[in-house]
Amino acid sequence: MSTEVGFSASILLLASWSLLASGGLLSDRIGRDAAVLVSFAAVTALVVATPPRSSTSPIRLRAAAAAFAAGFASYPAWAALIVAGGLAVGLAPRPGTPPGAGSPALWIAVLVLAPVFEELLYRERLIPALRERIGAPLAVVATSALFALPHLEPWNVLGTFLVGLMLGAVYLGTAAIELCIALHAGLNLGCVACGVPPVRLALSPSASALAGTLLLAASLVILHTGSAHRLGRARTSRSLEAAGG
Repeated sequence: MSTEVGFSASILLLASWSLLASGGLLSDRIGRDAAVLVSFAAVTALVVATPPRSSTSPIRLRAAAAAFAAGFASYPAWAALIVAGGLAVGLAPRPGTPPGAGSPALWIAVLVLAPVFEELLYRERLIPALRERIGAPLAVVATSALFALPHLEPWNVLGTFLVGLMLGAVYLGTAAIELCIALHAGLNLGCVACGVPPVRLALSPSASALAGTLLLAASLVILHTGSAHRLGRARTSRSLEAAGG
């Protein structure tokens, strides 16, 4: 990865963080939830307007739908893992969040905008910028740490870091950013719909882990099958063109 690309990714990261921080300046005027929505919308617009250098594949909706279901189904397992990890490192227990907490503005920010701009920024932009310099494993760890830092509150930092490791591994293994966005959105929906920790509409942690794993495996099978079909059609088309030429 060229120095220019790495520098561009760094500038994009700093600009995104600056826009996120500006939300705090608006909260006294328009309210916290509306300020979050405005700042998230601004970052999403910025990241979408600066596409990656590499070409991207068409969005694979069926694979993304299965990944979204995997994210939602696996939420209780992630919640249990994060709680266990937080208590293990000495974090003090914190009050829970009831299902459906927050306003519609906050739901749009968390369920729609955050998965889009965070996955495009941390996975699609930053992982390739770091991978050639420090290797793929360290790139995933570093981008997961950068992903976690803006969340500030210790439990949120821990949770986003752990989830970031999983999302980074999915991106490295598939190069399909839509799967990362869908997984992220499904997890966020789990937080909103089930509460933190989950108190309704949720499987047990063990059943959740199994269901999430099976659904994620299904999304990967769908992705691989679709890619194989597209490759086969492309080869057939080239063969027909060569025969006709």
